[in-house]
Amino acid sequence: MMKSVKHSILILFFSAISIQVISQSFNENFIDKEDKALDISGFLNSRAGFLPVPIIITEPAVGYGGGLGLVFFHDKKNNKNRTAGRLPQIMTMVAGAYTENGTWLAIVGHQGSYLKDRIRYTGALGYVSPKLSFYGSGIFVKERKYEFVMEGFFTFQELSFRINKKVPFFAGLNYIYFNNNITFKTGINIPTLEEISGETSTGGLNILVFFDKKNNHFTPTKGFFTAFEIGRFDEALGGQDNYWNFLSRNYLYVPIISKKLFSGFKLNQESRWGDVPFYGLPFISMRGIPIMRYQDHHVTILETEWRWQFYNRWSILGFVGAGFTAPEIDKYRIDNNKVSRGGGFRYYLAKDFGLHVGVDVAKGPEDWAWYITIGSNWFR
Repeated sequence: MMKSVKHSILILFFSAISIQVISQSFNENFIDKEDKALDISGFLNSRAGFLPVPIIITEPAVGYGGGLGLVFFHDKKNNKNRTAGRLPQIMTMVAGAYTENGTWLAIVGHQGSYLKDRIRYTGALGYVSPKLSFYGSGIFVKERKYEFVMEGFFTFQELSFRINKKVPFFAGLNYIYFNNNITFKTGINIPTLEEISGETSTGGLNILVFFDKKNNHFTPTKGFFTAFEIGRFDEALGGQDNYWNFLSRNYLYVPIISKKLFSGFKLNQESRWGDVPFYGLPFISMRGIPIMRYQDHHVTILETEWRWQFYNRWSILGFVGAGFTAPEIDKYRIDNNKVSRGGGFRYYLAKDFGLHVGVDVAKGPEDWAWYITIGSNWFR
């Protein structure tokens, strides 16, 4: 009897210690010391720091789906500079996802800056099998929905160098390769579809220059980013089609009221000319518009987003944008625009990293859609 009592006391004693240790560990890693709110900065700054990212897919083009991503943060000894926004984070990610229409993917990627931000690298390898729809833009006179499946291996590799250590101007190269098999599911005998079906590959090399003056690499609130790419997709680079590529990405972030109201502005231009495969045509990429819904050889996107941090870590935001497509650069029409607008909320999840997460709801020309956003929606 006495042994049983002692045993019970020991169990209670060690259980109490375990609960205290777990509670202390949780508070250190997930509770901010200043405002006592949920914050994962401590965990990300720890040696085991990684961010499990539940992937909830709501993209109209592929339907609802989900998956899991794990983002690992490196270079803990230099985290003071990285978390302050002076240096981009060094991250490795592995992810997998599946959607209701049978689309699936598996990806591993790495991104980071080295030698005090004199070198930046972004790379990804993956195997994807998206089930999408092509609407005939740039190939068929009559637009309709042509369902197809792409399946294959892809890689993206980008390396850039800072020209002057005091100026955030970079120059470099990126390479894209995609080997895939295309199958159309229309059930209609269309000779043009047969020509663009089957095994194919794309390989392209681009010259890249960019100026990065953002104050944060997750959720910027001040500064700007501007980049230009020009390059060639060619048989000599591993592809089967020969065409030219031009891309301009421009983002401006302006704080309106300190720590309360923030604005952002986006202007993107993408052009591809030559023997461009249908899946390589630029498309309007905005919240509320399915992938590849509006394509052509030239695409311009204008968008603005405003966020109000109204209570502690909570924000609400609104956004509106318009996309334009044209078969040739001199055939843009102002009245041929596709407008998307919507709103959402954000929570300041990692203060040391400037990381906000939340949900957006958007209405495009045809459909409503919602998205889970981690960091900025304008990620690239």
